[in-house]
Amino acid sequence: MPNVKQIIDGHNKAILKTAETAQPQKNEGNTRSCRKKEDCPLNGECLVSEVVYQATVTTGDKKETYIGLTATQFKARYRNHLMSFRHEKRRNETELRKHLWQLKEANKEFDITWKILAKGKSYTNLTKRCNLCTTEKFFLICRPHLATLNKRNELVCTCRHRRKFILRYNRTCGSQRL
Repeated sequence: MPNVKQIIDGHNKAILKTAETAQPQKNEGNTRSCRKKEDCPLNGECLVSEVVYQATVTTGDKKETYIGLTATQFKARYRNHLMSFRHEKRRNETELRKHLWQLKEANKEFDITWKILAKGKSYTNLTKRCNLCTTEKFFLICRPHLATLNKRNELVCTCRHRRKFILRYNRTCGSQRL
């Protein structure tokens, strides 16, 4: 006879499996949403999701690179980067932002180009692993020349995509929520 944990695990697995098969893939045929293709940061491919990306910051004499990842659409992550480049109170959230604020304070001209390095699935409860985070760590370890701005302490961080599967205790009402 199965215990309660086995029953709950089986139920969760069945729910997640049907949810994955029931939802059609977003952006299967449409990867472009920018009105002007020349304004798109990825040359018309900005709606891709679950990617590891690279930002290259070029100044007159120097080139620095940064590797990041996003489980959502790249365009949403790109907009968050742009907002942090404009608002100084968010300047220390990533190494890319810190570097750009240093360039702004020094009144240096810079140009940023973006590209997709790899795709990977984010954390799922079925496999208990996040290929997206693993892929980013691969690039940070094995291709350090592609990530000159990244700090090595990013390698020991836990997967942030796992949090959406954890039950949390809600202090306001004293109950658990999903």
